[in-house]
Amino acid sequence: MLQSQVINVLPRRILAGLWASQETRISLSHLSSITAATKNNTSNTKLQQQQQQQQQQQPNNINNSESTLPAASAPSFLCSELPVRYTHILRLLSTLSPDALQSPIVRNVAHSYLHDICTLLHPSLQNTSPRAFRTMLTKLQQRQATNLIRLRYALTNSTLLDNINTIGFGIQLLLDQHLSWSNQDGNQTQVVCPVTIAKQAIDDARHTYASALGSQHEIPDIHLQPRIETELTYIPNMLHRVLYETSMMALRAKISHQQQTPLQKDSWLKRRWDQFTTHKREGIVLQVFGGPTSVGFRLETDTPLLQSDLLPDVPRDPLGIPTCARILGQTSDTMIHTKDEEENNNSSVWDAMSGWRSAKVLASHYGGNLDVMSVDGLGASFYLALDRDPSLLERYPSRTLATAHKMLLRHHGRAAAAASPALTLQTAQIQLDTFINAISHDPQTPERFYNPHHHSVSLSAAVGHA
Repeated sequence: MLQSQVINVLPRRILAGLWASQETRISLSHLSSITAATKNNTSNTKLQQQQQQQQQQQPNNINNSESTLPAASAPSFLCSELPVRYTHILRLLSTLSPDALQSPIVRNVAHSYLHDICTLLHPSLQNTSPRAFRTMLTKLQQRQATNLIRLRYALTNSTLLDNINTIGFGIQLLLDQHLSWSNQDGNQTQVVCPVTIAKQAIDDARHTYASALGSQHEIPDIHLQPRIETELTYIPNMLHRVLYETSMMALRAKISHQQQTPLQKDSWLKRRWDQFTTHKREGIVLQVFGGPTSVGFRLETDTPLLQSDLLPDVPRDPLGIPTCARILGQTSDTMIHTKDEEENNNSSVWDAMSGWRSAKVLASHYGGNLDVMSVDGLGASFYLALDRDPSLLERYPSRTLATAHKMLLRHHGRAAAAASPALTLQTAQIQLDTFINAISHDPQTPERFYNPHHHSVSLSAAVGHA
């Protein structure tokens, strides 16, 4: 079986090094053009070296469009950085209890990440053609989205899920930006007009509900009120996704209210509130405004939100039906169905970022903030603020990762190793072996996973055998 093969032949010393490695945080300037990234990058040594290599070296198998990729989208950077982030997700999963680590979904996700780490570390990947590299990244993007969806079904700890999504969405953005720059599809990090993206998000949200409910239902309007024409450096699809999710929540609450109480009058509290306000809100209004340091969005609706929309949940369509149930049918603790997932999960990348909590994680990734206030009888207001500074580094759960190894080792009775104040290479190796033992089929024989001969297996042999 593939999972057992991957576990038995993985180069443990390399994995332990990744387990203990620190991530390379990037900013929007690192994902923009090489000139802008070089101008704004003053603290990230790894990316500086990458930029110098890109400008000085142009391999024969890389065409002109590939040589102009930003440093954070270069193949060599992705092949070295993505395995570190994958292992960080495994470190967060290692904080689960032993029983949770034995669940089929968690085991499948863990083995899928181990499989992808082997793929990225293979020496031949960086020397492949640009087209083959893009194909591989597309498959990794789809599998990453599938793993995030599976974890939404498996995890009940919202804080842990938010931390995993923070790393997972960062991985998705890195993969997406390489594909966007290579394909020139218009989603590259660039100077965007927030009003234009807001209008597109509103239209897409209303179209989604119109397609789901049919022509017999009247979809409420969302009135766009731009107070200022402004621009900022951002990822277009990322901003669109946040505004789309907030618009969907406002529309869902409005339509649900109309269906449940078509003839009910406004409450006494709301009527009194309208008497003291200078203007009465009509329907749903989205305002866009800007300042010298940030761009803001305020979406107001006269209907309170559904409480279920603010809770962690699985991806659902406008009717409330789960959209990714097929993924659970492909989940097995004995096999990774990579071929079936790649053929059937073209929409998984979209579904993985759906929902209120995903929108909050996306908004805060580069220093922004998304919040909401909903009061029965008064309505709801969304507030989104995005920083204009493109050099702000991405958000990353470093503090949570710093304590993750202690929780795993305490779970498995290794108090001496857990007492270590820092994650050394030796502690990382112990934690890695403990985690692999916890997700294995035979956790009663830990000697199998501490065999030093496993370290002598070469990476090429490991991937070839897998």
